Amino acid sequence: MKQKKKLDIWKGMNNMLKKVLSSETCASCRICCSFVKEDAWESPVFSEVEMEQIRRLGISEKKFYEIEQNGRKGYQADYQFENEHQILLCPCLDEKKGCLLGEHKPFECSIWPIRIFEDENGGYLGLAEVCPAFSGEKKRILMQELEEGGLKDRILKEKNRQTVIKESETGYERL
Repeated sequence: MKQKKKLDIWKGMNNMLKKVLSSETCASCRICCSFVKEDAWESPVFSEVEMEQIRRLGISEKKFYEIEQNGRKGYQADYQFENEHQILLCPCLDEKKGCLLGEHKPFECSIWPIRIFEDENGGYLGLAEVCPAFSGEKKRILMQELEEGGLKDRILKEKNRQTVIKESETGYERL
């Protein structure tokens, strides 16, 4: 039941995001699933439940390392970069099929290019400036959906579902 509720909430948020971002656009880009050494920190943090799904898919656990924040344990991809310009893909991304986790992907993947950050004043949202899908009219529609459509409040309300809240970084417009 808990997993179904999680999926229903995420589907609702994904449906709101799809008003401005099509899955075809994402599938053709995948910038959110590819990393260079400098931005490997942005790689998603997987919960134990998500790691169980990853194991069932046959993805090696050796591709991840354990992290902990505020008593919450998670797993992040252990990228082995040969140089700072090498681009590595998320271990859960199949270049032909897309994300192998489907609806079971981490919360932070489900809401990207939006990210939850936390500072001394609490949680806030940031928009990844690197996402090519959001400019001009699309960005205006997203901002409207965040404010008037209630997407911002819904995402922040669900922030505890995210395994680890990352610290603010450059490259994100504060929303």
